[in-house]
Amino acid sequence: MTKPTSDNPYIQGALPVVFVKTAAPIILMMLVNGSFNLIDAAFLGRYVGAEALTAVTSMFPLMMLMIACSTWVGNGFASVVGRLLGAGKRAQARQALTQAFTLAVLFCLMLMAIFLLVGPTLTLAANGGNEHLASMSWQYMSLVIVGSPLMFVMTLNGDALRSEGFAGFVAVVSILSVGLNIVANYLFIAVLGWGVAGSALGTLLAQALSLMAVVVFRLRMAPEARLPVFRLSAQRRHWSSFIALGAPSSLNYIGLALSSAAILLNLQLWSLDSYATTVSAYGILTRIMTFVFLPLLGLSMAFQSIVGNNAGAKAHDRTNAAIRLALLISMTYCLIVETTLWLLKNQVGFWFVDNPVVVQEVSRILPVMTLTLVLFGPLLMISMYFQSLGDALRAAILGLSKTYLFALPLIFLLPLYWGEWGIWYAGPSAEILALLLTIVVLRQRSRQTDLRFGLFQPVLAGNPREH
Repeated sequence: MTKPTSDNPYIQGALPVVFVKTAAPIILMMLVNGSFNLIDAAFLGRYVGAEALTAVTSMFPLMMLMIACSTWVGNGFASVVGRLLGAGKRAQARQALTQAFTLAVLFCLMLMAIFLLVGPTLTLAANGGNEHLASMSWQYMSLVIVGSPLMFVMTLNGDALRSEGFAGFVAVVSILSVGLNIVANYLFIAVLGWGVAGSALGTLLAQALSLMAVVVFRLRMAPEARLPVFRLSAQRRHWSSFIALGAPSSLNYIGLALSSAAILLNLQLWSLDSYATTVSAYGILTRIMTFVFLPLLGLSMAFQSIVGNNAGAKAHDRTNAAIRLALLISMTYCLIVETTLWLLKNQVGFWFVDNPVVVQEVSRILPVMTLTLVLFGPLLMISMYFQSLGDALRAAILGLSKTYLFALPLIFLLPLYWGEWGIWYAGPSAEILALLLTIVVLRQRSRQTDLRFGLFQPVLAGNPREH
């Protein structure tokens, strides 16, 4: 019988230290990545023009679709490989990675085929029939789609390295990649004048060099401990697990795309006179909220690795401690961000544009959009907890209901009573309803098991792994 490895960094040592070592590099990486998105937007706006920023922003739903596919494979794989490594089954973890690569390649081919078929129509519709903007959107998105295999492969390598305990290396590579991306984008956009194509090519160049760094890192490891950087497999045994466990996070991204489309449609119905100004403000707020979300995503990824490994090793006390830490950190972060944005609401718009009308619109909408941000982080952690345990049903219920069951219908219903304001109140209302649903799910699980609050395993007094 295979035993858990004694050198697994997640199942030994003080849990708070392990959590900080794992989560801090990922959060730093996500913050740096989020900063790049803001800088890239500034490059496009200042050196190409507002129309370039509009053309790229109009591709947000398609970008979310691509990220959804990457997350679908990556998060499902992370859940599987975390438990395999926690149980000391490295050979099976290696096979799971090769199967994940194969599934990722199929997703990329599917995306390329779809975009080639319907891309021109989609870009034209996304830009309101403006052929010039549609041409810029097509130029940008076609490069991103063709280069999507780089993103998929890097995502899987990052998930594998984090599950092995190399989160620090992943963070260093990501930070260096972002730095290179900023330099490359400045060169391609500001110096060479390649416009939106320069933005896409700079990102692809940075991803390619990051993958080379992973290759070098893997080659320095012992062969028996080395996982492949890229290898295909004819086996498909883990595909169903990848798809089932990765679906909640993936469908969240699809939900973001649908929600964005619903908001834009309703703005045409309820705020047509100021549509252009409001959409500009909404685009700015979308970038800010994406930046806010990325550290939470990084925290949830670290949380998933820690819980997956400790659950696989039956270290329930450490799993309980990880839950408490994740909830505390996420709530504190969201509270700080929400307060900061409220205080800076009148200045935020000037970070992107010098149009006072757009800036005023940003300050008007921002307080409503962030009204229940403090709930977002803890609810995300609880959903990720169920995913890390392989409980796909509860993960799906908690992860998808907020968008599909609450937010999307409310975006259409609330404006019937409150006009344009109802569009913005849909998000906070959905967050409150998601909290109530989470309470119901946890109470039901607590009644069915002996888990306290539906989350915490009972631990015998004096367990030596508790501290």
